[in-house]
Amino acid sequence: MSAPDKTASRQPGRMAVGWPGARRTRRAAQWGKNTYAGSLAADVWRRLDAMDVINRGMVFAATLLLCLFPFLIVVNALAGRPAAQSLTRYTGVNSQAAADIGHLFASPAATTSAVAGTASMAFFVFGGIAAAAALQQIYEQAFDLPHRRIKDLPLRLAWLVVLIAASLLAGWAGPWLRHAGGPALLAAAGLVWATGFWWLTMRILLAGRISWRALFPAACATSVLYVGMQTVFSLVFSAMVVSDEHTYGPIGTIFALLSYLIAIGVVVILGAVVGRAWHERSPGTSETGHLPLSCRPQLPPHAHVQGPGDCHMPLPIQVRLAVRNTKTHGAPAAAR
Repeated sequence: MSAPDKTASRQPGRMAVGWPGARRTRRAAQWGKNTYAGSLAADVWRRLDAMDVINRGMVFAATLLLCLFPFLIVVNALAGRPAAQSLTRYTGVNSQAAADIGHLFASPAATTSAVAGTASMAFFVFGGIAAAAALQQIYEQAFDLPHRRIKDLPLRLAWLVVLIAASLLAGWAGPWLRHAGGPALLAAAGLVWATGFWWLTMRILLAGRISWRALFPAACATSVLYVGMQTVFSLVFSAMVVSDEHTYGPIGTIFALLSYLIAIGVVVILGAVVGRAWHERSPGTSETGHLPLSCRPQLPPHAHVQGPGDCHMPLPIQVRLAVRNTKTHGAPAAAR
């Protein structure tokens, strides 16, 4: 039998066994691609990619470490409370990790005497303002709003007051809730507290440019992610602190704290992006499918989307319709 005859004799079996499976695989892949193309997950991913979430989260974590930490240390010292005690209670570490963290901080009396009545007091206030400005820029980019620079300085100061009040409330109510209802009640109360805090935070730092209703999904998403992050770190953070301190010395504790702050930055960005995408896809909104300016495709000159219902289509479909309309009808008469 010649080579062509052998090849022909093998074709039916291969067609019966191989090709149907390949066709099913291609259909499944195409179905998955079409499902993902206009989904919430695809919308969120495009927004996160436009914001460069990992790098922005790391920069935000560095800002918190260099600017917000000194501010909170001084605030705790002026209130007569050790900053190490507040931090260890907030992160829920064990006694060994708490001892490692405690070695990083001076006593409240030493901190107060070092900053009271000196230029350091002004620098610690500027540090808090810088941290508020960094958080404000994240929200402005997530909601596609322009940055207003020094004009929002009073709002940043107002947010610092809210932060201090929320920290005092959490420090007072946390032990009581844990004692009264255990971890379950503490988690439920923490979810409500976090939702209110992030909701008010976005409203203040965005200067009321986004409505309360539009901000609520972002506040809910951020609070869920934040409580989940806190739960995970309550299980692993003690081991991270002890291991890094043993491996690198006292600076290893800083590495562990920086990992915690990076997680906070990612949670803040992800919560805002997920919340906005969720809100824009909910019934009754007219911004479905919109992306931040930095990742929106550019329409050709004179291209436009016709029809009031087109605003509820995913953005790639809107672009294709606009391009097709331009090619079919040409430019408007005024443009010719």
